[in-house]
Amino acid sequence: MNPYPDYRIAVEAIIVHEGKVLLAKRADNGAWYVPAGKAKYEETPKEAVIREVREETNLEVDSIEELHVRAFKGRKASGDFYRVMFTYLIRPGNGDIRSFRLNDEHTEYAWVGRQELGDSRYDSLLPEVRRIVANVLISRW
Repeated sequence: MNPYPDYRIAVEAIIVHEGKVLLAKRADNGAWYVPAGKAKYEETPKEAVIREVREETNLEVDSIEELHVRAFKGRKASGDFYRVMFTYLIRPGNGDIRSFRLNDEHTEYAWVGRQELGDSRYDSLLPEVRRIVANVLISRW
């Protein structure tokens, strides 16, 4: 047994364009989520979210605002893991999404507004993430 826990900093990107938020369907488990990933050991959370957005969507980041921080414990086949998750509001560079392209971590995507967020299609979206996305859509648009 490993004496060191699987403890990492992770980031989520709430990417907003024309009043809608990007949701992407994960290839590994079929769940809807927002672009996200773990910070590399030499990265700050802000650097990590910029890299993750670029890797997962091919978008450049124009503005970043920290929205939320939470800590949680999860379980996977190899044992428990711990994350400190930083959630950021992201706007694409110059509002331009022409370069948008999902990487192979996702199978499909949708730009979702307030009405669409309630669609049963997105039931797999984690409740905490759904709440954050809903708050962004309600308070900012």
